[in-house]
Amino acid sequence: MGKYEVTQAQWRAVMTDNPNPSHVNTCGDACPVEHVSWNDVQEYIKRLNNQMGGKYRLPSEDEWFSACQAGKANVYCGSDDIDSVAWWYENSTSTTHPVSKQNPNVWQLYDMSGNVWEWTNSCYESDCAARVVRGGSWIGRPDSLRSAYRSWSYPYQRGFNLGFRLAQD
Repeated sequence: MGKYEVTQAQWRAVMTDNPNPSHVNTCGDACPVEHVSWNDVQEYIKRLNNQMGGKYRLPSEDEWFSACQAGKANVYCGSDDIDSVAWWYENSTSTTHPVSKQNPNVWQLYDMSGNVWEWTNSCYESDCAARVVRGGSWIGRPDSLRSAYRSWSYPYQRGFNLGFRLAQD
């Protein structure tokens, strides 16, 4: 599992013809890329794997949840104290933040709660019309950043608070 969400710099290095889709593009290279659809992410992964000879992919919802919990049962990914692990409505100053500035969970994974929602490869319902997103975002309230909270988005949708993290086989 990636230590943090894919950054704007990482996106640009792969997606040269779509250099920065991010709504919050003044945040800097270390900020998570956002405003990317599930479909956009699939193209990124295809290109990254071609460049790196790797086996990168989106995590399943179960993989994401397991990584978030890291063997613990905290309310948020890595802590019961939201402010120590997440950028959210009350502390974000209405924007995304550079990755890995909050405390990680015990597996050293950063920003699994807050900053940007994260696409997973899992279907929300059996027809797969929507995909599961996890983690909440910088505009979220505490309930949407809980480890157990799940939401969804259509694969073609882009959101100013929607990014992703990679897993690797």
